[in-house]
Amino acid sequence: MDEGSKESSWLIIREPIIRNVFILILALGFVGGLLRFLFPFQILNLGGTETIIALGSSLSSIGQVIGLILLSRLFSSQRVGLIVSGVLFTFFILATGFSTTAELLLYSRIVEGAGAGLLAIIIIRISSGFEECRGESVGTLLAGVFLGSALGQGSAGIVIGQLEVMYSMTQTEAIMFLGVVVSVVFVLLLILLIPFIREIDTICVSTSDRNHGHSHTRLLLRSLRSKNLVILLAIYILYDFSHGIYTPGLSIMINNNGIPIDQIGLGFLVGDAVWGASQLYTGKLVDRTGSLAPLALSLVAKGSIVIFYPYAASFMILTSLLAMAGLSEGFLEPARNDAAMEFTPTTTTDHNHKHYFLGHAPGNPFSISSHDHEHIHETGSDEIVSILQTLGILGFAVGSSGGGWLLTQGLTLIDLVFIGGVFLIIAGILSGGLRQSRD
Repeated sequence: MDEGSKESSWLIIREPIIRNVFILILALGFVGGLLRFLFPFQILNLGGTETIIALGSSLSSIGQVIGLILLSRLFSSQRVGLIVSGVLFTFFILATGFSTTAELLLYSRIVEGAGAGLLAIIIIRISSGFEECRGESVGTLLAGVFLGSALGQGSAGIVIGQLEVMYSMTQTEAIMFLGVVVSVVFVLLLILLIPFIREIDTICVSTSDRNHGHSHTRLLLRSLRSKNLVILLAIYILYDFSHGIYTPGLSIMINNNGIPIDQIGLGFLVGDAVWGASQLYTGKLVDRTGSLAPLALSLVAKGSIVIFYPYAASFMILTSLLAMAGLSEGFLEPARNDAAMEFTPTTTTDHNHKHYFLGHAPGNPFSISSHDHEHIHETGSDEIVSILQTLGILGFAVGSSGGGWLLTQGLTLIDLVFIGGVFLIIAGILSGGLRQSRD
């Protein structure tokens, strides 16, 4: 590392680990943003309904839980985990390019969600190793996700619009063609990045004392009984529940207002770009000021902005709203994850038990022997944050399913947006309890 990097106040400059992971996550975020943006339009093109779009978000949430709980255990190495996440996203790209029915594209969201869930826990594992700058490390890596997503969404809208005009393709054909092209490019990119990924195989996080094949559920549940973590749990669930209600059909609602797909993509690009870029700074701010005030203000601000989404009847209004929402989200992600790590007690438990084994010496019979065995279990912040994120994702799944059911009962996409905004404001008000109960 050069002298300038050592003296830099920016984590992404002075830490090659963060810089390398940021680049990889940027590419994964690009693919995820591109495909998630096109998903609702292609579902409708293939004969699906708005309810199926909502169900797709529920299946993605189920996949994220699989990624957080199962895949994160199977792939503890950050390098291997990033590769697996890329492979799962590749499968979703192929499904977008080759699906001829809404049902096939729908079920591919499980695989996409699994890749996203695995990626999320990798970010938390890496960030928990930077005790003095957790907020900045979380914010920096999430910035890669959202900047990549912004570029993906913006590119998707523009490219689809150009394919329709220049080559007289239908929207369905344009999306399938783009899926095929992106799948080829992304697979080649993964192959080229494999040697580069090996360079981050030595990522160090504070989990080396816990490299055992099991955990103590009672210790995890005991940690979650603190007042601060109960409030944080409610915030995680409400936040994701609200997004599950209104985000699956948001682009369709905006399109129904007369804004074309390419302009919607550009609007989302601006919003996610502000979201991602702001986290490079807001993470540092959270480290200096604490997470509580940014958490409350960002939730209330985001909820208030969401309520105005149905009135976005022009590109300028839409872009302004999405940019303000992106700025508020920029404070939220580092704040809520840093708060979870801050309020998580590290619990160490001595675990004693006997090991039994068969003993045998030449000329003697087999005999049963035993010895006492002692080891230490340490429950830390990455496990607690994983639980909070998992429960939050389940909240998103419930919100998506609930939103789909409400659509069948006569409510509109506009109604769902209002409901989602109100729940975000409630979560912001609830977060005030963290300040009151903080030691």
